[in-house]
Amino acid sequence: MSYESIAYANIGLFSENDSAPLTGTISNEEGIFSIQDIKTGKYRIKISFIGYQSVIIDNVLLQPGTRELGKIALEVLSENLDELTIVSTKPPMTYKVDRKVIDAGSFPGADAAIDLLENVPSVQLDLEGNLTYRGEGTFKVYINGHPAANGTEKLRQLPASRIDKIEVITNPSAKYDAEGTAGIIQIILKKNRLEGYAINTSLKADTRSAYQWMFSIDNKNEKNGWYLNTYWSGDVWEKYNENSRQTIIDDEITYNTTSEIKSKHGQTNSNIEMGFNYDLTNKDYIDFSGYVNPTKTKQKNRKKGWVTEQITNKNGETTDSTYYLNSLYNCNYQYVGGTLTYEHTFKKDRSHLFSAYIDYSGYVTDLFDRQYDQQIYDTFTKREGFIGSEHQETTIEGKLNYKIPLNKKITMETGAEISTDHIPEITSKSGTFDANKNITKYDDAPINQIVDFIQDVYSPYILLKREGEKMAIQAGIRVEFTNRRSDYSFENEAGIRVTTPTRNRFTDFFPSVHTTYNFSETQQIFTSYSRRIQRPNYWKLVPLEQYETPYSYYTGNDDVLPSYTNAWETGFKKSWDKNFISTEIFTRKTMNVTQNYSHTSAGNMLVISPENVGQSWSTGIELMGGAYIFPWWNANLSASLYSYKLNINFEKIQKTQKQFKTDTRWNNTFLLPKLFTLKWDLKYNSPYQSAQTKRDAFFVSNLALKKEFCEGKWIITVVYNDIFSSEKYTTTKTGEGFFIKTQYKEEPYFSFKLAYIFDNQK
Repeated sequence: MSYESIAYANIGLFSENDSAPLTGTISNEEGIFSIQDIKTGKYRIKISFIGYQSVIIDNVLLQPGTRELGKIALEVLSENLDELTIVSTKPPMTYKVDRKVIDAGSFPGADAAIDLLENVPSVQLDLEGNLTYRGEGTFKVYINGHPAANGTEKLRQLPASRIDKIEVITNPSAKYDAEGTAGIIQIILKKNRLEGYAINTSLKADTRSAYQWMFSIDNKNEKNGWYLNTYWSGDVWEKYNENSRQTIIDDEITYNTTSEIKSKHGQTNSNIEMGFNYDLTNKDYIDFSGYVNPTKTKQKNRKKGWVTEQITNKNGETTDSTYYLNSLYNCNYQYVGGTLTYEHTFKKDRSHLFSAYIDYSGYVTDLFDRQYDQQIYDTFTKREGFIGSEHQETTIEGKLNYKIPLNKKITMETGAEISTDHIPEITSKSGTFDANKNITKYDDAPINQIVDFIQDVYSPYILLKREGEKMAIQAGIRVEFTNRRSDYSFENEAGIRVTTPTRNRFTDFFPSVHTTYNFSETQQIFTSYSRRIQRPNYWKLVPLEQYETPYSYYTGNDDVLPSYTNAWETGFKKSWDKNFISTEIFTRKTMNVTQNYSHTSAGNMLVISPENVGQSWSTGIELMGGAYIFPWWNANLSASLYSYKLNINFEKIQKTQKQFKTDTRWNNTFLLPKLFTLKWDLKYNSPYQSAQTKRDAFFVSNLALKKEFCEGKWIITVVYNDIFSSEKYTTTKTGEGFFIKTQYKEEPYFSFKLAYIFDNQK
């Protein structure tokens, strides 16, 4: 029979003749506990947990050294009770030595994985949709220990109902892929080895016309199991109003453009995932999962509103024109993929282990995207945009890992990893559309632009870890060899294809060091260092010219260099019962900071391209704490207070931008009578600044009420997002010859979710 670890079990230590405990502790999340500083003698140990038979171990001789009690099994109580209601909660956020752990079940208002990350104060979505940490950097996304291609996209798509917890690892060891200058976000999906069936289904809708249906079934027996997950959704990521004013000065002509726009961004998506696991022997395990989008994923960004253009010449003469903008961006694609994992344990405690996995994903149908903008004047309609595609993209991730204890205190871990991303053909055509949506390229645009992109990364690594009674130290080194090709070609006027090949091969070294010292089971200090890389993705590198708005177009830059970050952290954590407090001091230095940069072009146009704008520093302190103020009120407060400095050294610009950031988050959980649970969170995002853009601070608060029925089998959740209608801010973007000021106001909304849970696993 398989067993499940019990977290927070109570352990009491008694003398042989006393009924009152001398001391005690609780088990951690892995079900492990330790009692220290005990005099030599014989004792009685009692292990108990609500809903289980208590276990008492008599005549335990404790003397200098370590006494292992082995695995202790608790049996479920079989008494028949008339009525018993047990309500338990986990802290929404806990703190481990090298990571922050977010409990997904503590945030019933979350729709997707990316919503759960709103609960880490220093993790933010920047203005370009990238997840950043402490002012700079991007994350690599892992799912159940494996790197995920198109990570931020997966965070938007993965339903929160499927997630057990999210780990934010800001200083990963050399065992992990070095990609992502901010570290790793690891999603741990719900999974167990309990025997029986677990069935979950839910239906959700909100006042923005979003909807989501999810169904999952999980079956386990003693040696194997299988599961099925499926969902169908029409997500709305954001719905907001924006008022903008843009000024561009070109050859003594001033262009003023004002707009009042309503925007709505989201996608329709469906997914079916099936998997199984099987214990081949007592020491050999396999786990396989495969997924497919049965229908195409369809992203849709729509903007509608009025735009006024004013042109002033050098003599002060002005001409005005007004049109109605109807803008629609579509992106359609369909994926299939699978992951196979194998493990061989040489010892039951997994201290000697070999593991391997391979993950594949690719398009079922090619990606197609289109921007179609209609500028509707009184007497005519102008249609502009682009059509693009990506053909036959495939990504493969593979890894071998071997861990062996060298002696009682030292463990070595070594392995190798490969990551590939191949897109044989990327195309884009910008121009004007006719009434039937057929496109004609601009007169000065290249003909039949195509990019062939390949990136392969090969990575061996080695780790050594020494664990003592109080102190542990781990050091490792990772080597990554990158082979990248980005060949751009187009047809000249004679119909001959002209190719500009781009090759880049480079090798990098990524060391990491982690140390911890445990004063006791509940107090510890730690320090860590790691070096990370952020390679520019293919879209930043390919020099395709692509329409973006009536006043801007985007082009890649194959001269962009990778960004590198050196990160140091040290901190202290203390916990008692289910309460904790921690403080962390950190500094991060990033070289070759990459940001989208805008330049003026002919007339009323901007050119946007990625550039290495300089280097940045983030230095500060992060404070976190969680406590049960009353048995019915749990509160978690977290704050990042840090200085962010960006030294810009780009083209002829040399300047330093400084800001002090104070991002905070306060989460509250109230256990009310009649199985009601109230969640209230408050978040403050301090001002944001990049090389050209500034954003105001803003405050937002959400409220969720959950009610359980029929012994927890049915759950209703109602959420009010942005209860104070305070999610509004202003951005300003400045550069040589232009200025843009935009006011944003996110639309508050209600959501309603009905869920059903059946679980006979034990």
